[in-house]
Amino acid sequence: MAGRNSSAPKPNSPPQGKVCQFKLVLLGESAVGKSSLVLRFVKGQFHEYQESTIGAAFLSQTVCLDDTTVKFEIWDTAGQERYHSLAPMYYRGAQAAIVVYDITNQDTFARAKTWVRELQRQASPNIVIALAGNKADLASKRMVEYEEAQAYAEENQLLFMETSAKTAMHVNDIFLAIAQKLPKSETGPTGPSGHKLGQGEGEGAAARSSSGCCK
Repeated sequence: MAGRNSSAPKPNSPPQGKVCQFKLVLLGESAVGKSSLVLRFVKGQFHEYQESTIGAAFLSQTVCLDDTTVKFEIWDTAGQERYHSLAPMYYRGAQAAIVVYDITNQDTFARAKTWVRELQRQASPNIVIALAGNKADLASKRMVEYEEAQAYAEENQLLFMETSAKTAMHVNDIFLAIAQKLPKSETGPTGPSGHKLGQGEGEGAAARSSSGCCK
């Protein structure tokens, strides 16, 4: 198991290599910690009481891979059932997805499997899917065994890590693993339904990180 990563990516000066932009969507049951994972990755912050997402929130962050800067355009979707019908608008055209469950809640793992099946049926054929078992800091209350989730991920060719938005465990690592698996052809930013964004579109949707290279 990889070591803990306790800090958010730090912006550095941009590299001379190419910049690739990818649309990434987070899916999962309400209260599993999707927004907390994104907040930890983008801003290095954790709020004990995170308000529920309404519809979806948009943020961006970059990571560096050798001579390539990978910029993630991140769509954090609401987990409540009443927003389920909106989900295809956000995962359509996405190159990557993180399906999140809570390791202390077996029902959220079952729901995560449903999201994976939906992505396999309806999302882009080459989408990179990662499974994140969040709230790993609550291991004493674990209801989903690591080995069970790992076996499921292997059967479905998913990336898999247990994470903790609270302690930052593996948060950066899972985004980095996705970046490493994505094809590095240059792409443009995409809107919620996968269309290419024009200059300045989406800027007001949420706070955005520095455009520098991050490790």
